[in-house]
Amino acid sequence: MEILSVKDFRNNLAASFDRAAAGEQVLIRRKNSLYALVCLGQEDVTLSPKKEREIDELIANLREEKMIEEGELLRRTTQDTLNKV
Repeated sequence: MEILSVKDFRNNLAASFDRAAAGEQVLIRRKNSLYALVCLGQEDVTLSPKKEREIDELIANLREEKMIEEGELLRRTTQDTLNKV
């Protein structure tokens, strides 16, 4: 078991996670407190329907931004729409 400073932990993230995955105790000292890095195993992550919708919306927005950047889609402001009407 080794106690790492936050700086050492940050500089060696991958190695610290590998050690925790191997079952070694990894402790991180921050000010006057100790924190433990613990591997809980590999689990499938299940998203709530709300979180899935948020991710789908984010992906749609990113696609729209890409289309705008590539000139495939024009962005119109509210003022542009009002002027057109």
